Amino acid sequence: MSAMLKPQDMSRIILLGTPAVHPCDQERVVLAKTQMSLEQDAYLSRLVVYHTGTGAEEPLLPDAEQGELPQDHSPKWSPDGTKLGFLRKVRGVDELWVYHMEERTAERLTPEVKVKEYVFSPDGRKVVYTSRVNDVNPTAYRITRLRYKFDGEGMTNGYVQLFLLDLETGEVQQLTTRRSDHHTPVFTPDGRKLYYVSDYPEDDDRDKFPTIHVRDLAAGEETSFRPAVKSISALYPAADGSLMGIGKRHIAESTELDKWFRINLQKEETIWLDHLPELHIGSHLISDSKRPGAARIAAPAAGGEAFLFLATEQGLQALYLFKVKEEKVARIPLPLNVIAFDLASYDEQEIRFVFVGDSMRRPGELYHAVWRYAEKIEITALTDDHASFAAALPPAEIREYRVRSKDGLEIQGWSMTPMDEQGEPVQRKGTQLWIHGGPHLAYGSAFHYDFWYWVSLGYRVLCCNPRGSTGYGQAFARAVVGDWGGGDVEDLFGFLEKVLAEEGRDEGEPLYLLGGSYGGYLVNWIIAHDHRFRAAVTERSICNLYSKIGSSDNGFYNNLHQLGGTMDLWTDEQAIMARSPIRYAPQVETPVLIIHAEQDHRCPIEQAEQWYIALKRLGKETAFLRLPGASHAYVTAGKPQQRAARLQAIEAWLAEYR
Repeated sequence: MSAMLKPQDMSRIILLGTPAVHPCDQERVVLAKTQMSLEQDAYLSRLVVYHTGTGAEEPLLPDAEQGELPQDHSPKWSPDGTKLGFLRKVRGVDELWVYHMEERTAERLTPEVKVKEYVFSPDGRKVVYTSRVNDVNPTAYRITRLRYKFDGEGMTNGYVQLFLLDLETGEVQQLTTRRSDHHTPVFTPDGRKLYYVSDYPEDDDRDKFPTIHVRDLAAGEETSFRPAVKSISALYPAADGSLMGIGKRHIAESTELDKWFRINLQKEETIWLDHLPELHIGSHLISDSKRPGAARIAAPAAGGEAFLFLATEQGLQALYLFKVKEEKVARIPLPLNVIAFDLASYDEQEIRFVFVGDSMRRPGELYHAVWRYAEKIEITALTDDHASFAAALPPAEIREYRVRSKDGLEIQGWSMTPMDEQGEPVQRKGTQLWIHGGPHLAYGSAFHYDFWYWVSLGYRVLCCNPRGSTGYGQAFARAVVGDWGGGDVEDLFGFLEKVLAEEGRDEGEPLYLLGGSYGGYLVNWIIAHDHRFRAAVTERSICNLYSKIGSSDNGFYNNLHQLGGTMDLWTDEQAIMARSPIRYAPQVETPVLIIHAEQDHRCPIEQAEQWYIALKRLGKETAFLRLPGASHAYVTAGKPQQRAARLQAIEAWLAEYR
């Protein structure tokens, strides 16, 4: 591969999923190994077994058994290790399958039924899974719920229900029927009871008010209680008989950080562990080079006495050890960004685990790690899939910045500057400033194929985390609420000006502005108020907050919250439109390429259509790239051919305005 990348080179990246360590043989690990195929316009995913002791690698299933396209992911072992569950995409549906280790046969458990999550019973004889029971007639259907569609899933007029599958008889029992979505099933250690969560009061899905249900599987009886939480991401039975959980306390939106809580089941009392470090639990870094399938937030150890969990902090996804009895959290000193992980063993002397880790200079590889707490961590690479790819990336200098905002916030960012083989700067085609979405996401030490693509073409790439980004504490995340287009823009410009002052700018070098989702909103806002950029690209963006509130899958709650939580359509039309870029379309002077997916339910395509028509009517320089069949996540999980077409369109647009 030459130093100049091509869009099709993204298919050389191996995307590793969430690993699953065998419960009885901790040296055996299974995970999905995925690769993009532009020829077949699909992601080909196989389950692979790794042996941490020998480093050996072998496919779990021969290709002949995979069907037309191998698309297996999200593996989980039964507690006794005799079975391996996994999801297989068949004609677009994620079916639940099980692989019997002794017989070496794969069995289809849920034909034509899309499974969202699943868990084995402690004895391995049963599986509980969730699936949406939809009520969508292809001719015409009546909508009764408020949350009737969801990006990436389409029309969701029904509800997510729980099902119990007997692996010995094949019998399936629907456990829930209430008109509310259900999730997070977890068995008690003895397998007699099942905990699970329903998000909304029955027939009212306006706001989340999670209820925890406890079902006695033998008696068929159920009790319920409502904890003092606003959302629940995970539940774990603890060693002392309580229930540990991860969720949000006040606001069921991404503004609020996920935190640990404990539930005293006897008293039905919720205890928030507020004294623990202020971490944003979970995976929140943006990357176009990961495809983990079902993600793992935390892994319990020693019957719930401790947890290994993932959190995002200061531009890095890191692993932490949480000792429950001591209520202490320690960060594990890993030098890499963690994409996914699983626990192998834990005791008072050491913890062993596997993880998929990447960096800004290399896509994800699988590693085995041993940490003896006070000692330096031992890390062994189990894969080396990207050695040649990483070595052939173009020379680039990567610099990290910490810039102080006008009101005292510290803004973290990075520059990637193309260099020649001798380490000297090359004549650049321009400088690109990228704005991430969310707004409660973040850039960081993760691999971005797109960024390297632009560097290889001779562009300097800049990105930063303005206020609202994840990983810098609760106050930093909330600082953007009610102020879109205000302090966040000042943070971006302060970072940009700092880089240009320190690194310089070639004579006549153009500046380009690019961003998606909330980042696309800021692109639209900025080019209507500032004219320093030669050209811009706005993707899956927002131009009219007033119409998005009623047309998006999350607009009626998320965008109203982002506006400050006190506005509504029938009382604050002028204030909402004052924050909408389309109000300022006549002021736009920057040529802008609009890219949008036709099946985007998060930022519906009507946003792009309004923006394009407004600019076109006003005689502005603009073009519109539509992606049929794609959803909001087309940049990271879209069809490979569309991902390649997107890069080519952006490249041509920037070249036109060089």
